[in-house]
Amino acid sequence: MMIGEHLKKVRNSKNLTQKEMAAGIVNRSFYSRVENGSSSITADNLMKILYRHELSMTDFLYNFGNTKPKLGVYQQDRITAAYINKDIVTLKEIYINFKYEDIRIKRLLKFLIDELNGVANQRQFKQLNYIFFKQNKWDEETLWLVFHIMEWYEMSDLQDLIDAVIKKCNCENATDRMRHLIVRVAIKYLDICFKQDNKNKVEEIIDLLKFLPNTTDMWIYKMMAVYYDKIFHHKYDEAKSIVNILKMCN
Repeated sequence: MMIGEHLKKVRNSKNLTQKEMAAGIVNRSFYSRVENGSSSITADNLMKILYRHELSMTDFLYNFGNTKPKLGVYQQDRITAAYINKDIVTLKEIYINFKYEDIRIKRLLKFLIDELNGVANQRQFKQLNYIFFKQNKWDEETLWLVFHIMEWYEMSDLQDLIDAVIKKCNCENATDRMRHLIVRVAIKYLDICFKQDNKNKVEEIIDLLKFLPNTTDMWIYKMMAVYYDKIFHHKYDEAKSIVNILKMCN
């Protein structure tokens, strides 16, 4: 389902006219074109419309369509969530009980646990990086694995990595899962660049994210692009308002 189509559905559920839905943000005629799919709304304006009407970003983006993940994807996302939340207990539980079709995942889990415990080192990272790319191919598993160790790369190596990822984004053979992982890697690259005060390729990555398809599963990423665009241009108040909206997704 496209954004405009779902906006119309949500607006009707609230018994709002197009003019009421768009008031103070975009004009009614433009909003009408958004609903019928002939115009695209920016992430900035979509956030403002939803925020103005106290609409849940989570409900808007996720509570429709087939969102049931495959088991392997579920386990990968569970590992990612535990790592981001610094949940060592869950990572250890997965490490002990998970059935490893790809041995690289077990190696990654050990590394993540060591990292969160403060005992991971460059030697481990280099061994892990070698194992990840030993087969010299970019697939879903490799993209997912690399996402978790990006902060360990030297910036010059990380820029080479992001170049390869960008090229992969335009590959005809890329699956939907791969495209999602590519975008996650791109967002993490922006975060690392911000922390290290490095702007190399930042504008290129932000543009890549801003022009993602106007589908519901890509809009969180498009909003993240707007957020990083604001902070790299020192518009912190505007960035803060985006953070407040994104918190609705938790």
